[in-house]
Amino acid sequence: MSAQGTTHASPLVRTRRVGSPEFRLFLLHHAGGAHTAFRGWGRRFPGVWDVCAVEAPGRGRLLHEPFAAGMGPLVDRLAGAVAPLTDVPFGVFGHSMGAAVGYELVRELAGSGTAEAAWLGMSGYPAPGPGADDDPRRLSSDELRARVGGLSGMPAEVLADDALWALFEPRMRADLALVRDWRAEGPPGPQPVPVTVFAGESDPVAGPELVRGWAGAAPRFQGLRCFPGSHFYLNRARDAVIGAITEEVALATAARGAEPVPSRTGAGPPAAGEAAVRAAPGPERARPS
Repeated sequence: MSAQGTTHASPLVRTRRVGSPEFRLFLLHHAGGAHTAFRGWGRRFPGVWDVCAVEAPGRGRLLHEPFAAGMGPLVDRLAGAVAPLTDVPFGVFGHSMGAAVGYELVRELAGSGTAEAAWLGMSGYPAPGPGADDDPRRLSSDELRARVGGLSGMPAEVLADDALWALFEPRMRADLALVRDWRAEGPPGPQPVPVTVFAGESDPVAGPELVRGWAGAAPRFQGLRCFPGSHFYLNRARDAVIGAITEEVALATAARGAEPVPSRTGAGPPAAGEAAVRAAPGPERARPS
């Protein structure tokens, strides 16, 4: 384990504790974000689920820690914290940077012999392929602020206030550099667990056409779930996304012969317009959820 793993602070925030859970879900936040990106999510999953939000170093309860030096050290840090909680079937859902980190975290847990996740959900992150994302280290402060603002994921008051932006900018640069460097290493290794990808229909950086390629890295690809909105579609479609996650986990656990995890949530029906595209032989087909 890396030096980052020696800290006593945990990167896990238990947003819902269940005494004898039937399933445990880990939620990984976007670049520049924190565990608070998933505030209010835990109680909306089935009552038999234990839910943990994952915090990257350099923010929140880990504010005293330096930003992760790369994908490897970050995954090493997180795997050490997650491993003791893999005593029940578990899954990982990550958005944007969290999707990339989740991909490698699940592979590390399986490859090390710790445990194999029952399911991985990847939201808002483009599939491997050609294309050079600008190195955030080369962007000016104003250029980076404009780019972040274009994705509508950061509070307007932060972008409008120079002092607040100065507090967030180092975190954003570190996170974007981490995923950019990971992507520059080339396509990641194959993902052994069931995978579902999620996308906002009008996301300019990870829309439906840009995420479909994850099927090539995941032999157990379950499909694509699309929602109205842009990169941060899940802020407005939270309940529909939670419902979709619950359905996909039930599908994954049933496919591997386990007792299907209950798919009932308290979130109500999915929002209008959400659709699932299943991976299947022949043409793709969409169905309303």
